[in-house]
Amino acid sequence: MKRLNLNENFICRIWEENSFYKDLRTTEEEQVVILDYGRKNFDAGPDYRDARVSIGGKIYTGSVEIHRSENDWHQHRHKGDNKYNDVILHVAFYSSEDEISSAPAIAKRSRRIPTVYLSEFLTRSIHEIWREIIENPSPSFQLPCFEQNKSVPRFIVKEWIENLAAKRLMLKCMRMDERLRELHIISGDDSKWEQALFEFTCEALGYSKNKEQMLALSRRIQLKDISNIAQDVLIFDSVCFGLAGFLNDLRFKDDYIIRLKSEWNKMKNVLMKETMNKSEWNFFRLRPQNFPTVRIAYAAALLYEISNKDFFKRLIRTFETSQDLVSDIESLMKDIEISPYWKNHFMFGKVTPSTRNVIGSERIIDILVNVFLPLVRLYSGEEKNRNLESRVEFFYKNKQQSRGRNEVVRVMEKQLHYEINSVSEEQGLIHLHNFFCVRGKCKDCEIGKSVFCDERVKEPLKIILY
Repeated sequence: MKRLNLNENFICRIWEENSFYKDLRTTEEEQVVILDYGRKNFDAGPDYRDARVSIGGKIYTGSVEIHRSENDWHQHRHKGDNKYNDVILHVAFYSSEDEISSAPAIAKRSRRIPTVYLSEFLTRSIHEIWREIIENPSPSFQLPCFEQNKSVPRFIVKEWIENLAAKRLMLKCMRMDERLRELHIISGDDSKWEQALFEFTCEALGYSKNKEQMLALSRRIQLKDISNIAQDVLIFDSVCFGLAGFLNDLRFKDDYIIRLKSEWNKMKNVLMKETMNKSEWNFFRLRPQNFPTVRIAYAAALLYEISNKDFFKRLIRTFETSQDLVSDIESLMKDIEISPYWKNHFMFGKVTPSTRNVIGSERIIDILVNVFLPLVRLYSGEEKNRNLESRVEFFYKNKQQSRGRNEVVRVMEKQLHYEINSVSEEQGLIHLHNFFCVRGKCKDCEIGKSVFCDERVKEPLKIILY
């Protein structure tokens, strides 16, 4: 395993979430069961106090120490420190890089402390864990400038957040523009906007656990290849589920599945695309309404709307004329009709009670902010439609965001003592969190500059830089 430069705050976040690992064992092959994680220690001494741990069937009460590497115990000189005498478990993310010089954790009187190499028991890749932690910050996450940022004049905080909001929108536009240039080469101007709309909306539909998979699926489907041959939603279903790999070895049989397979057998010879493996898709810890099968069904219906019902033109017209953009976009998205089969199924062959909206209001707002706004902003620039451009900017800067705030925003509002008033400020806070706070860039942050000046900044939650 490549050894990433993780700091102890990040390793503690992994340690506190037991779904990230399982079947812990010490270096002596003794089973480890955490009965009580204890309480986080923010002062000098071990990382967790008053923990209860079963090691090899015996229960111990005491402290737990977290390190990146096994040898950190000795490099930090814990052996001779009385504060570490009650440590019952040493959790090192990695073994020592130099096995020859590796030495076990030892307390006073040469008591050997059981050690666990946490990286050997992870239930998923460290990259996936990083993404989940970024998107779901711990309630105990604390900004390096908390509570001192109270002294920063509010106009400085406001201007900085507004500046970051503009940068965040620009970054999204730049990413989309890069893809549009690629699509111009692939398909010309005729369908590049519709193709980009489909791809980036699919990515947003995937949430954090299936975002990359949904994007990969959408890029296997070119509108120019299917616009003239697919006139039925079920055919779009067959294309999407076929390319996603769900129709390979599908054992269930019903009328829908039989028709789906029949259409896919025709379409796969036309598309000539490599299919994905259904094992790539994540269902673990997802609510059924967020299963990738349901999201793919919605993506297929969206593809049908784009290809056959001028969805992109209707989207632009909504931006140009709407007096209540959120409400009208919600109507536009909720009016997309998925195949009836997916109104009472979450999985192939398993009937569930008829339901629910396939896509909720919060997800629609997320797509509006992260996909539609930057895409329409780019379109208005290319078409030199100043009115449309102004409407996008006005909505971004002035539309209040009263629902759908994620945990990042709630934590940032509380710890910055700042209540957001618009969609753009929400985006500014997210950008501040992702690109400054968790990366330790306090000296590059206008708030950090005001708080710390030349003072030494305490170690923030510097996670991983990719």
